[in-house]
Amino acid sequence: MTQCQLSLDLYIKQDASLSDFAGPGWLTVIDAVRQAHVGLVNQLYLQGEADTGKSHLLAAIGESFRELGSSVIYLSMRELVGLDPQVVGGLEHMDMIAIDDIDAIEGHAGWQEAIFHLINRSRERSQDAQVLLAFASRKPFGQLDFGLQDLKSRLAKSLLVALPTGSDRSDRALILQAVLKRRNWQFDPRITDYLLDEGPKRIGAMLEVLTAVQPMFTNLERAHVTKAKVQAAIKLIDERTLLDELRDLTSDDDTLASDRQQDWLDF
Repeated sequence: MTQCQLSLDLYIKQDASLSDFAGPGWLTVIDAVRQAHVGLVNQLYLQGEADTGKSHLLAAIGESFRELGSSVIYLSMRELVGLDPQVVGGLEHMDMIAIDDIDAIEGHAGWQEAIFHLINRSRERSQDAQVLLAFASRKPFGQLDFGLQDLKSRLAKSLLVALPTGSDRSDRALILQAVLKRRNWQFDPRITDYLLDEGPKRIGAMLEVLTAVQPMFTNLERAHVTKAKVQAAIKLIDERTLLDELRDLTSDDDTLASDRQQDWLDF
């Protein structure tokens, strides 16, 4: 293990469960995970728009493997991209490696090479043991702007799973109910209904808002929830939803600016 690894907080997110992903829109996704559990799939590639629940699902998959006795590591490339790529050296001994935000290493040749070699070493180990590599990205692997084409070829061997956008209210409602039950959280129906109807439509963003609202009701029984408390929760939902929408606009502007710059360079 390198000195870089010793100082790096490589962690496993545990506040997630496959049971959270209820609803017909997630059946294909869960089926792919079950195939991975029994060794029929050794590479998964989760693709979805921002805040569609990719990170939550990736963490849930990791937790499901941990419960089966497997060693699991979760890596957020968006958080690690500024560090030395050597930090992933030696991680091939893990049974399940979850690599989030793989698209974050676009333009980072060192990281692309490091992940490429990590995949190769893990595949060598899979000849003697069951190993799963799971990736998450906003882009399909064919659209990744990687200079290292061999890495794209390795990723293309993954089972590609497209995540639901969250536009189906019934899917969002089932996921919300499952998360509330697992976390043993109780909310006034007026709040959950408002979150479903007026809050973010994407799963990840919805769960972020839910987590932001929850502290307002800690140790507060449902019978004691006042109208003022409900209104305060609704106001917070509105504020967080607006921030999410503004973040989308900023992201769209950045993408447009990048496209214009590329057009100028191509010209």
